[in-house]
Amino acid sequence: MSKAKNPLYVVKNNGKDVEEANSMIDLILKKLNLDALIPVLEAFVEAMLSQVQSYPMFIEVKKIFDQLFDQIITILFELQQKFMSKKA
Repeated sequence: MSKAKNPLYVVKNNGKDVEEANSMIDLILKKLNLDALIPVLEAFVEAMLSQVQSYPMFIEVKKIFDQLFDQIITILFELQQKFMSKKA
């Protein structure tokens, strides 16, 4: 895999810890220490999907997922805009 021209890095712990980020979303998650929430979110999705026994139940679970991910995407977009405005 080739290196990115302008790699993103997350600096933590007063410059003692530096991590490379794969994307702007990864950067935001790591910068805000939210990357640990990904396994929790995956477990939530798995638990919800395990409850689907019928098509009507699937539709209800899909509505919950749609609302959840719409909010997550909105929040991440707003955070990305704030990070980009600070960078400029």
